[in-house]
Amino acid sequence: MNRITRRSLSKREADLVLALEWDKRRLVTIKEIVKCLRCTRNFAYWLAHSLQRKGWLEPVVPGTFLLIGAERGPKGVPEMNPFVIARVLPKPYFFAYRWACLHHGLTTQVPTLVHVALARPKRPIEIKNTRFEFIELAPKRMFGYEETEKAGEKLYVSDLERTVLDAIDRPGLVGGIEAATEAVFSAGKRMEFQRLLEYLRRFDDSALARRLGYLCELLKVPLPKDLSDYLSGQTKRIPAFLGTPSRWGKEGPLDKHWRLVVNVPRQELLGEVHIG
Repeated sequence: MNRITRRSLSKREADLVLALEWDKRRLVTIKEIVKCLRCTRNFAYWLAHSLQRKGWLEPVVPGTFLLIGAERGPKGVPEMNPFVIARVLPKPYFFAYRWACLHHGLTTQVPTLVHVALARPKRPIEIKNTRFEFIELAPKRMFGYEETEKAGEKLYVSDLERTVLDAIDRPGLVGGIEAATEAVFSAGKRMEFQRLLEYLRRFDDSALARRLGYLCELLKVPLPKDLSDYLSGQTKRIPAFLGTPSRWGKEGPLDKHWRLVVNVPRQELLGEVHIG
């Protein structure tokens, strides 16, 4: 009896693979296998793992598989696109922080992990040597994102203005306040300032507004009067810190206009940024 090759198919397996290829489906869940083959859930799991062993399916997240179709050749070379994960993420979501900075050209550093904002908690996932970590945000913070494409996959990413504010709000997720400074400088005149003002009002965070105001002033980013007035009106009696105190400490001169403790040395804050 001939040995079964890795990419061979039984009749039931062929029924599923052909159905998926006919419908041009790239992902399939256990629930969909049950519906397609009118089989039990246990059989669907057995079939999926059999197809996985033979090189026709690859697990993405528990219970969801990527089809490695006939066009991938007799050896079933899998697609090297981890962003297929976008197909199984619960909406609303958006790719954010350092990856979004790279997407918008605000940094040239390729992130070692990808952060995705979600309205619910989710454990990290690793696909094709790319680690995805999920940042839970309150539903009212799930705004300011747009559709884009990455290696043929459609996904949502924070827009330019939201990316800049996120970098200042949580600098640890983009590489520090110096990376946030680079993001503000690189975004510069590309930002839509009315949208930026709208987002600031929705954040309703005085410390965030003060850091943005200080950085725009330092980097000589011209702002329209209504945005400038809003930022100046966000100063409060209790000072905020420019850099995260756990990293930069609490010592530094007080900027009296922005009521901001500048606890980051100017040279380190600016990094590779050269102000004209």
